[in-house]
Amino acid sequence: MTVNQNRYNSEFNANSELKSEFENSEKSNDEFRLIAKSNDNGKIWVYIQNTTSDTISLSHQDYSIYILQEAMDKNGLWKPIEYWESSDCGNSFGEIKIEPNEIIQTESAKYSGDFKTKIRFKLSENNKVYYSNAIEGNINPNKMILPNDFSFTWPLAIMENSGKKTPMELQKKVVFLEPNGMEEFNEFFENSMKKKN
Repeated sequence: MTVNQNRYNSEFNANSELKSEFENSEKSNDEFRLIAKSNDNGKIWVYIQNTTSDTISLSHQDYSIYILQEAMDKNGLWKPIEYWESSDCGNSFGEIKIEPNEIIQTESAKYSGDFKTKIRFKLSENNKVYYSNAIEGNINPNKMILPNDFSFTWPLAIMENSGKKTPMELQKKVVFLEPNGMEEFNEFFENSMKKKN
């Protein structure tokens, strides 16, 4: 399992073919719609469309959008194969403005291995989760094995430094971009500091 390192392409302009693909994709009431596609560079493009009639913002960290890859295991269950690590620098965070119906692009890693499966992307924004279509892929099955803990990642490491361990379920909420994960962690951290003092 590795940290996601997607990169937003600020110079991307959607062509008519991609716009038609979004128009013909399954409709929903979600603010964002995602389409994932493998490319010839050994990467995966993830296209994100603002489906609203308003200009809205999408958060980024050092121009990486809050997305992760998931893969389907042999039992047909979706499992994360990447995790998210927050930055410890306040200047890392920003927003990408997306016009109504505008499509933006980010590029992510394409993995290899002897397990043929389906891959999808999970986007987290404003405590909501959005999923892309599933595409064919190959991975090493070890990518689905969770570490014993994620306290080596920021901000979870600050709990270790303070002598208090973050519960594993809360760690997973943070690194797998679950709704309210960071809010719950911040509350846990504040309460732990109060008890310590």
